Amino acid sequence: MLKAVRTMLIIILNIIFYGLVVFGGVKLCQAGYSFAYDTMGDTSAELPPGQDKPFTVRESQDEYSVAESLEEQKLIKNKYSFYLRMKLQKDNKTSLKPGSYTLNTSMTYGEILDVIKG
Repeated sequence: MLKAVRTMLIIILNIIFYGLVVFGGVKLCQAGYSFAYDTMGDTSAELPPGQDKPFTVRESQDEYSVAESLEEQKLIKNKYSFYLRMKLQKDNKTSLKPGSYTLNTSMTYGEILDVIKG
């Protein structure tokens, strides 16, 4: 009797453990896909028409602080995916152009980069 209870307990714990492993794997894949889509897809903070907001790139600002500022003003969804997109699209000829811009919350990451890189 005790051996049967022990065996059942082990089976139940194994089912729970492997269920949690599968659930965690699915959630990890969803998070990875979402981040990759935000980085390379047509992601925007809001659906059109969105809101126009003023945005300033200062001379001394680096790319990461620009991504932080964009997220603070709710112009982008995720500063990390935007920063990675900025790094992936970087070439030697273009860089951030200091200045004041009017950006819309429905603009995609690519459209925002086109504007702030001149």
